[in-house]
Amino acid sequence: MAESQPPRFFALQTLNNMANATNYRLHRDPIYYITAGFFALITTGLPAVLGQPRFMPLAQAVALTVFLLIPLRQRDLRGALNVVFLWLALQVILLAALTWFAPAQIERAFEDGFLYRTSYAEWYFANSPLPASFATQPLPALVEILGLLGGSLLTGGLVGAWFLVRMANLAAFGAGSLLLALESPLWLPVTLPLWSLLQLAGGAGLVVLLAEPLASGGLAAGLRHLAGERRRPLFIFGALYLAGLLLELVLPAFWHFYQG
Repeated sequence: MAESQPPRFFALQTLNNMANATNYRLHRDPIYYITAGFFALITTGLPAVLGQPRFMPLAQAVALTVFLLIPLRQRDLRGALNVVFLWLALQVILLAALTWFAPAQIERAFEDGFLYRTSYAEWYFANSPLPASFATQPLPALVEILGLLGGSLLTGGLVGAWFLVRMANLAAFGAGSLLLALESPLWLPVTLPLWSLLQLAGGAGLVVLLAEPLASGGLAAGLRHLAGERRRPLFIFGALYLAGLLLELVLPAFWHFYQG
């Protein structure tokens, strides 16, 4: 009887290890988020320093989509939202900091970067129209909205992610440019305005939600799931995104706090 216990013990241990392996989820491992953060920094910092306006959003979108699909295949909405918000936070902080320290170098990573940086400063200090906004460029803004929504749904998040990271890049670039003029990082809440934050938060959630039907393996079943269990988060993130668009039409004329 004593001789039969070790084999039984090892058999139970083997079954326990197999159960743990079955329950393992990559997107719940801290290494997953560390790796995602590393790629967010690399795909943002390296192309920005090298001045690659086309490669930067492409690399960011492809890498972000890969990390986004991992939790979405398991229908883990929280995990997908966590990795997207982590990615955007690191992307915006890094790009704003790089713009603050080396504006002439980083503006090469944007098409007409010098003109955009000048126009952004003129908006804030001279009350000129806000550049790259719905009011000044309605057609590109409409294309961005359609690409964010329809692109996410039809490509499993890839096209939507491209528009999302591009939006974040412009917001960070503008914020870093104004920080340089205001000469203090404490002005970040002003240089990164409320409508940009709302659009980024709402857009990120919409990209995740609209990418889930195709990413989870069945578009028809995913759409039913989106219209059912995902209806509430879809409404919340849609409202945030819409609020950002509406505030962009109203607040820029009043968003001037620096009296220096």
